[in-house]
Amino acid sequence: MNHDNTIVILQERMAGWLMFNRFHKICEKVDMKDSNRKIYIFKDSTDLRKVMKEYNNQKYLLA
Repeated sequence: MNHDNTIVILQERMAGWLMFNRFHKICEKVDMKDSNRKIYIFKDSTDLRKVMKEYNNQKYLLA
């Protein structure tokens, strides 16, 4: 798999938020550092980064 222009997401909730906002997950793998966790790989883009920022802003409003 070509990892150019990809971003690794470690948080399941962030990955869910991105998929909810119509970004497609490229791959899901077991985290090599912790086999109890998964990593989520998405194609990196400016729009994806904006949605990630929105998630972080919303997260603090809901806490």
